[in-house]
Amino acid sequence: MSIAEPPAPPRRATQAPAEAPRAITFQPCIYGRVLELMPDDRGATILDVGAGQGYFARQLTDAGYTAVEACDFVEEQFRCPEVAFRQADLSVALPYPDDHFDVVVSIEVVEHIENHFVFLHELMRITRPGGRVIITTPNVMSLSSRWHFFLFGYDDCAPLPINPHCEQYFLQHINPISLAMLLFHLERNGAEVVDVTTNRYRKGSRIMGVVLKPILRWLLRRRLAHPRHADRSAASAVHLRWVLSDANLLGRITIAVAEKR
Repeated sequence: MSIAEPPAPPRRATQAPAEAPRAITFQPCIYGRVLELMPDDRGATILDVGAGQGYFARQLTDAGYTAVEACDFVEEQFRCPEVAFRQADLSVALPYPDDHFDVVVSIEVVEHIENHFVFLHELMRITRPGGRVIITTPNVMSLSSRWHFFLFGYDDCAPLPINPHCEQYFLQHINPISLAMLLFHLERNGAEVVDVTTNRYRKGSRIMGVVLKPILRWLLRRRLAHPRHADRSAASAVHLRWVLSDANLLGRITIAVAEKR
């Protein structure tokens, strides 16, 4: 999917808003963890997709990055005038050319998106070869989340029934995604996952992990090593590495780092 015509230039606010941007995630420690994953080159081109009020974009500029841009659905809420901003519907093609950014960041956005195929394709399309995409999302594959689903029928990305009558339904966690599916989408769109980390380890998962981690590792390795799955051996090796990682089994938030081939 490519952009047929040059997109309109981003706008910059002429006056700073009265209020500074604030974090709108339920785990604000995510931002600092993602900031640690940014490149050393302060001139790297970085896009914050689903930027909200611009809290992370402001952190980037405060850290000395000089080529930061942002996009989101609601332009009026953006409060970071020093950062170039474009209004964008994240459900369709993003208003940027192919192979454009060194780093594309999406913090707690993908679980709000109806069509993961389009969204993740677009993140990879606008990233230059050799560049990186960093995605964070609630970890529905942690041992704690699996136990919650077993008991209540809801994973803890959306631990209660989603309100079907909410006008802005997309503000809810309408479409949780597992690390296994993230791996599928990223590999499908020409990327290699180079790191999976988390913002913090959950106490409940740590306790369950003492007993369950060895069992899960044995079961999954045995299942994927079966001869009938031999045609998927390469994909299985990737999944064994990341799906069985402590970050996935014990972490609160999944932070996946992918490099475009």
